[in-house]
Amino acid sequence: MKQLGLRTRLTLVFSLVFAGILVLIIGGSYRILKFRLDENLRQELRERVAGLRGYLHFQDGKPQFEYDADDPDEAFFVESSTHYYQIFDAATGGLVDQSHDLDLLDPDIIPEKKQALASGNVFSDAESGTIRLRFYNELIHAPDGKSYFLQVGVRRDFMDATLKQFLFIGVFALLAGLTVASIASWWMAGRALQPVNLLTQAAKEIGISDLDRRLPLRGTGDELDRLSATFNEMFARLAKAIGEMKQFTASIPHELRTPLTALRGETEVMLLEPHPVHEYKRLLASHLEEYDRLTRLINRLLTLARAEAGDIPMHTISIDLAQLTRYLVEQLETVASAKEVSLSVEAKEPVKITADHDWLETAILDLLDNAIKYTPAGGRVLASVENRGTEQILEIRDTGIGIPEDALPHIFERFYREDPSRNGGNEGAGLGLSLVRWIVEQHHGRIEVKSEPGKGSSFTIRLPSTPS
Repeated sequence: MKQLGLRTRLTLVFSLVFAGILVLIIGGSYRILKFRLDENLRQELRERVAGLRGYLHFQDGKPQFEYDADDPDEAFFVESSTHYYQIFDAATGGLVDQSHDLDLLDPDIIPEKKQALASGNVFSDAESGTIRLRFYNELIHAPDGKSYFLQVGVRRDFMDATLKQFLFIGVFALLAGLTVASIASWWMAGRALQPVNLLTQAAKEIGISDLDRRLPLRGTGDELDRLSATFNEMFARLAKAIGEMKQFTASIPHELRTPLTALRGETEVMLLEPHPVHEYKRLLASHLEEYDRLTRLINRLLTLARAEAGDIPMHTISIDLAQLTRYLVEQLETVASAKEVSLSVEAKEPVKITADHDWLETAILDLLDNAIKYTPAGGRVLASVENRGTEQILEIRDTGIGIPEDALPHIFERFYREDPSRNGGNEGAGLGLSLVRWIVEQHHGRIEVKSEPGKGSSFTIRLPSTPS
């Protein structure tokens, strides 16, 4: 079954809510109107009975209403109030007198005296055919000491007709209101969803080749603007990811082609004619270097892929950051000496942190190796470790060629490589610093860089003393 569209569902919800409100209003108004009409009818009966008591007299045990016929107001009141009345003997329950109009009605309309007295109700209803009456019941006492049960009634025609007319108007108002509400809801839902439709159309027009386009913002700051901003951020991240992929596809073939070309060229040369054994050994040693280079590249790619997928667990232990840095500096002293670069470390006291030893070692080695690689002969590389209470600082400074200002925001991006013509001809796949940043972030830290072309660079790792 096909699901209803959002506009249709909104229209249905708005219409049902409006119908429910109308039903509550009409129902409540009907109850109030009925109560007020009923109360008015009862008040009218009370006033009639109170007035008739002054005109009711008993002669020889028979009740009769006496009034001044010359007084039109008095005559009208008594005549109009005694259209429907009954008088019962309170002792025997027998009917003593009743009005002429009740004589003409169905005898079933006359309630039995026992039922009237037993009910104890001041008011009672009766009907005969289409005529419905309401009686006011009151016990009266004659001058001779006898008690009588007086019932005075009025017709409920006006009250019933008013309620029926109100119900008719209420149902008509409900249907008309529901129709108007449905039309208005459909129009309002369309107006409310129009920006969404525009966003949908704009999003459809953004393809993989033009991710620099953005969804329009109306400047209202409402939910739709926040949705557009969120989509624009997503497009920016997507454009960045695709840019990295393009850089990757451009870099990896070059990185693979260089060692493979060297391997193939050297092998072809050696196969052209016989060579001494030591030449074959030299060739095999050169091949091993290229194999190591390919292995490092592939392992780095696999590591980043696993890190991106969240498949690399962290095994944290207590580590002395100062001791680890001194150890790694000692390991790289031979490499630095070969390039005539001074490599030293400053760490006056133990600096305890909780970290994964192997991954932290990888990050520090990458930074030290980069510092040595980009520092010319006669330069200096210094690694310093400092305890600042809640934060432990590892800083690696060099006096190398530095990093151009336009490249600084991108050096931690995956597959980003600076122009080799500006970095001294050093080439790489652009994976090392992105892996370093990932390692630092996994330890709830952050890495910062400052650099000035021709004067050197400074990489600072800030790690918390305790894990977050």
